[in-house]
Amino acid sequence: MVRLHHILLCLLIACFGFGSVHGQIHPKEALGRKIFDSFRQNKFSDFYLRSIFSLEEEQFRSLIYGIENYGIRETLFNFHTHEFPLSAQTPEARWRIAFAHTWRNQWRHIAYHSPQMVQREAFDPIINEAKEYGILWKATDLIAIEALLPVHWERDQFEVKRDSMNDLNATDPRTLFFDRKLTYRLKLDKSTYGKAFMIGYSEEDSEKAYHENILGNGSGQADMLFRFENPFPDQLYYFCPDEPLAGGPILIKDYDDLTKPNQRTDILLTFSYGVPQKAYQILIRDVLSTPWGEVFCERPQWLGEVLLPRGLNFPD
Repeated sequence: MVRLHHILLCLLIACFGFGSVHGQIHPKEALGRKIFDSFRQNKFSDFYLRSIFSLEEEQFRSLIYGIENYGIRETLFNFHTHEFPLSAQTPEARWRIAFAHTWRNQWRHIAYHSPQMVQREAFDPIINEAKEYGILWKATDLIAIEALLPVHWERDQFEVKRDSMNDLNATDPRTLFFDRKLTYRLKLDKSTYGKAFMIGYSEEDSEKAYHENILGNGSGQADMLFRFENPFPDQLYYFCPDEPLAGGPILIKDYDDLTKPNQRTDILLTFSYGVPQKAYQILIRDVLSTPWGEVFCERPQWLGEVLLPRGLNFPD
């Protein structure tokens, strides 16, 4: 029995641990490690370099202009209050005009946040919260890095946090994009009670559920945890076995594949401390990919002590 328990723990580490034995670590996973180490070593400079506030003006300008994210573009479009000239007939022509009119205001907001302000408002609160729990950072262990996606039930459909391509006709608007070599945790809220969230090879067929490196698929209870490691499959579907038309397609991409939106991803860090060991969590919010590496755009959130989520290895 003890031997079987040990084997199961090893399998969980292989499937859902944050280490990768098949190649380069995913950039969002790497960012999670670096952010955690910045707290562990009390090194604000490393934390700051992973924030959007560390970008130079030209870097920020280039990032926003070329960003593949419908929601961010629409927000900037809404800031543009002037009439478009008749010559601006295409979406890209209108975007160039709206961008030129609005990007400097967004840059001023970024530039307003000095390193001292970022430390006071984003870094120190995490350090102070941990101190309240009596945590000694040097004695902590990072045990999981996960992309956290809230799931809500609305209008007879699953609503999963997602970003869309600039061209909404390029893919089904309900498409979810997932990266290989990154662990995802889908957190179903109370509105989904009684609605089993399932991932499978077919749009509505529970007999064709996906089984590799996945926990909680179709259980309708707790979180769903999964990680795509292999080159295939590159397309799956999410659905509810008891509710038609509740889901949509899933496209699985390599992290450096440009045919996907530049998504705002929340990264959940779970770490342990103490004897007996207890689990704690920090949420790194709105992580974006840039040509200069991953950056976070919102202040991290201390979630405090938590019951250990299933799917993680937690030594006795």
